[in-house]
Amino acid sequence: MSPWRAAWADYRQAVGRFSRPARHYLLGELLAWTALGIFQVLFNLFLVERHFQPGFIGRAVSFHGLGLALAALPAGLLAERWGRRRALILGALLDGTGLALRVTMPVPALILASGLVSGAGQALLAIAAAPFLTEHSTPHERTHLFSAFFANSLIAGVIGNLLGGWLPGAVRALPLSPRPDAALAYRVTLLFGAALALLAATPLMRLGDLKEERIENSRDQVSREDRRKLVPITFNALCIGMGAGLVIPFMNLYFATRFHSTSGQIGVMFSIAQVSTAIAALLGPVIARRFGKLRTATISEVLSLPFLVTLGAERRLAVAAGAFWIRASLMQAAAPLLQAFVMESLPAALRARGSSLINMVWNVGWAISATLAGAVIERFGYAVPFYITALLYGTAAAIMFFAFRREPEVHAAADAAPLQPEPAPE
Repeated sequence: MSPWRAAWADYRQAVGRFSRPARHYLLGELLAWTALGIFQVLFNLFLVERHFQPGFIGRAVSFHGLGLALAALPAGLLAERWGRRRALILGALLDGTGLALRVTMPVPALILASGLVSGAGQALLAIAAAPFLTEHSTPHERTHLFSAFFANSLIAGVIGNLLGGWLPGAVRALPLSPRPDAALAYRVTLLFGAALALLAATPLMRLGDLKEERIENSRDQVSREDRRKLVPITFNALCIGMGAGLVIPFMNLYFATRFHSTSGQIGVMFSIAQVSTAIAALLGPVIARRFGKLRTATISEVLSLPFLVTLGAERRLAVAAGAFWIRASLMQAAAPLLQAFVMESLPAALRARGSSLINMVWNVGWAISATLAGAVIERFGYAVPFYITALLYGTAAAIMFFAFRREPEVHAAADAAPLQPEPAPE
């Protein structure tokens, strides 16, 4: 049997061993990330149709990131003391409620407040997922389960992007009088997405008989040297979060404004980015076996920088779309490798704390830069944020490489935390 067929057979066997709670979680994740994909394509366009300026759109995005950041540490404590399943259910309900409120009554104060609510819900979903999947899997299929977790979210993002691009046109084509305008079509589609986010709680609600053990706090002593590792890891997360906040929330407006792309075209471009990202993420470990996770991730990040600069300068849609897809593939190929390297480099007693810290700092950076990005775009256009992001990503890659270049690499642990893709297509 060829290595490829043997790997495929092994994967199929592992999927057959997925536990009932794991399968229910994956279904809920599929619904939640489909909702997110719809909002990625349409929410900013909806705000533009409601006559909000880029400056306010940046604040709306930043409040969502602020909700994620503020809830990061409490979410971890809640998942431990209240139960991972309950925390995931609460996260889905908060996320869906916040998303619905953002488009039901588009009043500035309510949009900002509901962004906090939705962000807190997504923090619960992100942070409680790792211990839940770990507890309801065995070492034999756990790596495959985490890979399925990563791929599932990407596939859901593709579905959401396509729905976000197609449904507004379908709504406007309905034989209604008066005919729905763009703002109404966007609102109906976004409410559909919010409903999917709420429904993400139902598969986990059906696990009412599930018994969960309380996660005990680790009493292991952590050396000062190990604690110091959190410093470059934190700075890396901050730089990546700030760079992402400058450009990712505005990618749909970038294509709509500079190239006059329709919501359908934007949805297709985002979907292709998700597919290319999934392929790159699967190829990354193959390359890392030869060059190591840290070196492969660093090279991938550095190679993405020229394509960021291209996006800032380019005036031809075909070239910009190609740069968008290649950059997305390179950055997301690096992300799971880097996260695996971080989990392996930290002792067990620091992994949960490190994950919460990374989540919090990343979202703080996102919130700060998204707020500034709107004002920068209004004054300088879309090019400058791409250039600044390239600088921040290059700095992040350098920080991690020079801090850990002598760190010995080990094989990924069977119980390493699952990976979360970025909350928007890169």
